[in-house]
Amino acid sequence: MQATSLKEIYASINSEAKTIFVVPLIRFNVKKSDYLYLLYKDLIEDSEFDIKSISVFNHFKIVVGLLLNKREAVLHYHWLEFQDLRSLAGMPWKILCIYLFHKLGGNIVWTLHNEFPHDRRFLKLHTFLHKKMAQWADILHVHCKTAVEIMSSRLNTSTQKFRLIPHPDFPAFPIPKNKAIQHLNETYNCALEEHSPILLMFGNISGYKQLERVADIVIEEKLDCTLMIVGPVKKGNQNLFEELSEKAGAHKNILLIAKFIPEEHLPWFYSAADLCVFYYREILSSGGYHMAKSYGKKVMAPDKGCLSEEHNRPNVDLFSNENELKDLLSSFLRSFENGR
Repeated sequence: MQATSLKEIYASINSEAKTIFVVPLIRFNVKKSDYLYLLYKDLIEDSEFDIKSISVFNHFKIVVGLLLNKREAVLHYHWLEFQDLRSLAGMPWKILCIYLFHKLGGNIVWTLHNEFPHDRRFLKLHTFLHKKMAQWADILHVHCKTAVEIMSSRLNTSTQKFRLIPHPDFPAFPIPKNKAIQHLNETYNCALEEHSPILLMFGNISGYKQLERVADIVIEEKLDCTLMIVGPVKKGNQNLFEELSEKAGAHKNILLIAKFIPEEHLPWFYSAADLCVFYYREILSSGGYHMAKSYGKKVMAPDKGCLSEEHNRPNVDLFSNENELKDLLSSFLRSFENGR
């Protein structure tokens, strides 16, 4: 099950492969924070491979490329899912291209990021497509052993098909907390105070993260802290954004910054934060968790998916329910107050 590198995985299924088609696009403009770039970084810098990043509209290139490369190519796919009717309309085209690639003798690696789509829409159709993709794929790539247990059952697939490569690390560029707060106050009009505890929930604003429940805990328990909820609103989550905006407008210790954050500003948020909180409804692997750990932040997260394997890590507290999260937050804030 364990693999040491993507290079090893590709060689195990196609020793002649020189071209790696990657779906979706690698964001080369944000190399310090893009998961895909960091995952493929070593191969991008290795002249042995040609990494070709493929968009939704250019799926035909994986079929043409396979034929031109005399089958010396591997397709590495991520996030095979859709959220609405518009994206559903594009699925037959993508599935056709993947199927043709498979039938023409191409080798497929599929990385499993989620147990099922976070918004839980079209679950039966997703289940059907995911089981088909699992059949076509030569290798199913995951980031932890727990994911193998969960997904082998869900996809009705042998564990022998799985390979484990840990989540890539994010580079960190921490700065002093006071400097970080100064930058945030000047740029985002935050009014943060250096000696007040700051809780951070960073990433796309989406329902499965239960951001509103953490805000409610801070409000209802009258916790003496500032909760920063930061990130762009994911498609289909306008109602959640409006709910969070209402809470932030009524309570000065709930700070909502609902916009894309430039990569160069990431160190400000993580350096200002004293604690990173996650309350995923469901999760396999979490890029947000790994970003928080790269900055050496204390973390509170649910005992689910790959996160369940982090319970022995320093500065990581896992919880099984909301009451446990409340207790952990209260304990952390008492310790923070006593340590000042």
